[in-house]
Amino acid sequence: MRVLSISCGRSDLGILAPVWRALTDQAGVELHVLLTGAHVSDDAAGRAALPEGAVGHTAGADLGGANEAAATDAMASILEAAGQLALHLKPDRALVIGDRLDMFPATLGLVPLNVPIVHLHGGELTYGALDDRIRHSITKLAHLHCAATVQAAARIAGMGEEPWRITVTGAPGLDTLIARPALGQDDFARDVGLPSVAGLRLVTVHPETNAVAPLAALDAVLAALAATPGPSLITAPNADPGSAEARRRIDGFVAGHDNVVFHEALGARLYPSALRHASIMVGNSSSGIIEAGLFGLPVINVGGRQDGRERGANVIECTATVDDVVEKLTNVPPRAAPFCPYGDGASAPRVAASVTGTYDPTKLLYKRFAAADAAGGVEFQAPW
Repeated sequence: MRVLSISCGRSDLGILAPVWRALTDQAGVELHVLLTGAHVSDDAAGRAALPEGAVGHTAGADLGGANEAAATDAMASILEAAGQLALHLKPDRALVIGDRLDMFPATLGLVPLNVPIVHLHGGELTYGALDDRIRHSITKLAHLHCAATVQAAARIAGMGEEPWRITVTGAPGLDTLIARPALGQDDFARDVGLPSVAGLRLVTVHPETNAVAPLAALDAVLAALAATPGPSLITAPNADPGSAEARRRIDGFVAGHDNVVFHEALGARLYPSALRHASIMVGNSSSGIIEAGLFGLPVINVGGRQDGRERGANVIECTATVDDVVEKLTNVPPRAAPFCPYGDGASAPRVAASVTGTYDPTKLLYKRFAAADAAGGVEFQAPW
């Protein structure tokens, strides 16, 4: 079986890498990976994440985070790249993920070729980002669905997808976090360029693309960090429209404050230890909702980007105002008991099994709309 997987940037490598390994571990699977979107500017991390035997293809364009016009041009290039690669490879299945602005044209490029599409992380909600609409659009283009939670599976069914197409797999990004050995506090501090991890704030803020003021959360967080000095580790925003300006503001902040460091990304080696050693996570990253709970790490979720996502008791809701962020930063709670509705760290083999499963080709491609009453009251169960 020939499988084409698509990755659009660093943020999905931790999610996809364990699935790629699980696929290449299966006899008879030929894995190809399209590295597009942000990978086009620098595909080193993407290629390093490929397991032995997988074939990487870098093509398309980087959205760059500049503005809406640049994003539309890049999306056109990504659509063409995905379509041309699929035309050449003729894959038996395609694996796409989530909700990114650059993932949508890549998925759309497969549609004219009628390639069976497997979608990971559908059925979730993020009202504060354009990603919400993109995610649901990809769900309707896909033929099989790997849902990270029971609630997500139920929403996919609610969109008219036949229940037999939906599998609750969990989130494979958790597999990556659990599998990595932890660095000691001193080693971690040295590697990220801080004197110690005592009181460490882990900060990631993306543009809130469905808001009137997309950078309000970032401005509130930076001002609050300045008002409450302490060791802070900031990672880069996604390549959404507005992220180039966000980077400029972050660079200026880091340059003007001691005990604050910036890393483009922490990667599979450093990020699990960051979740283990930080005192608090601040921002609006999906990682604060999906992954931090696995470690009980308190998360200050700023603004509305992640509105709608299921979350654990470790997540503290916060408005995108300086005063509110300062108040939350000065009252950091202890770590909560580990709890994550997104899985058990053993999701990748379940996703791989869905991708390579045997289905009647006609039934798989002939999508019917399943009305709610036709679903027969199916209740999805988590396998963990």
